[in-house]
Amino acid sequence: MKVQSRKQMKQAMWLAAMLAFGGAMAKADGITGEVGGKLLASGNGVMILSAAGEVEWQHSTGLTHDAWLLANGNVLYADGDSVTEVTREHKVVFQYKAAEQRGGGTYACQRLANGNTMIGENSTGKVLEVDPAGKVVFELQTSQATPGEHHNMRMARKLKNGNYLVCHSGAHLAKEYTPKGEVVLELKTANIAFSAIRTAAETTMVGALDKIIEFDAQGKVVWEFSAKDIPGVTIRNMTGMHLLPNGNIVTGCYAAYDNNEGCGLLEITKEKKLVWRLSNPKLGSSMMAGQKLTADGLPLPGDCLR
Repeated sequence: MKVQSRKQMKQAMWLAAMLAFGGAMAKADGITGEVGGKLLASGNGVMILSAAGEVEWQHSTGLTHDAWLLANGNVLYADGDSVTEVTREHKVVFQYKAAEQRGGGTYACQRLANGNTMIGENSTGKVLEVDPAGKVVFELQTSQATPGEHHNMRMARKLKNGNYLVCHSGAHLAKEYTPKGEVVLELKTANIAFSAIRTAAETTMVGALDKIIEFDAQGKVVWEFSAKDIPGVTIRNMTGMHLLPNGNIVTGCYAAYDNNEGCGLLEITKEKKLVWRLSNPKLGSSMMAGQKLTADGLPLPGDCLR
């Protein structure tokens, strides 16, 4: 048996510590948990990630708040400067730019069943529907808006009932408007109202940075998830959401990391359990939009509630 010197033992201990540290860092730079599919994510760019968190496709953008993988395989995104649809070959096939860019022109987008695109103009506080040729065919001026403000609007969605669900981030409000501009529901949050989803149960789920809050049709809180609900996991500034068919929630985070601690994207259950998390500051400090995909990189079947 070979006897190690004290110096050799110290070197061996140092090497073991570095290997353990390196292993922890490798784990922190990827996905912890089982994703069960691929991911569309956006921040300073839009990317498609493998189930291991590796970049399979990416497209350079501004700071992107909203992004969708469409049924045709193209990607639709809103990055403040414009709402744009690109092919996987990076060809622009649709683009809308707000005439007013102060405060951020466009942060929300949604491809509608009729082929039109719903656009949320933050700079003006307007919700628009634009046809494939770029013509505005519908315009709604929301009531909670000051021209040129940065926080007039974040996510906006057209609902199945024909109304519009709009997040007025600076006012900490999510409002449902009829096409005539009548407010039929108003939900107050303690923090910035970034995203809102109307669920199949007719509740409304609002992402508000430090919490995700679910309200019933009368505006009563029926469920909420706090960024502090999962011990040992740093979660900062929850923004865009994807409500999955199984009831789980995928959420992205803005300014996600503090000293490399945090999550860019994560999936939680309604029981407040962590399914998986993506921790990789190298992919960008913010991933405000996330969409879970199938193992083949396609949109999940059914309605995409985001």
